[in-house]
Amino acid sequence: MVDLTSAPTLLAAAAAQAEKTERSPLLYAWWALNLAVLIAVGYGTHQLVKTWRAKRRPRG
Repeated sequence: MVDLTSAPTLLAAAAAQAEKTERSPLLYAWWALNLAVLIAVGYGTHQLVKTWRAKRRPRG
């Protein structure tokens, strides 16, 4: 059975030994591309809904 009282100590020790990883510039480029696509899809959806609402029969 696992001793749960020593789990925080083991976790702290593992965190202290963890090495900082370097992220590739390609990863940031991928994130930027995903963000740009998300913004473009949101803007396109906004324009589509705006156009659809303008063409709809006015309420009155």
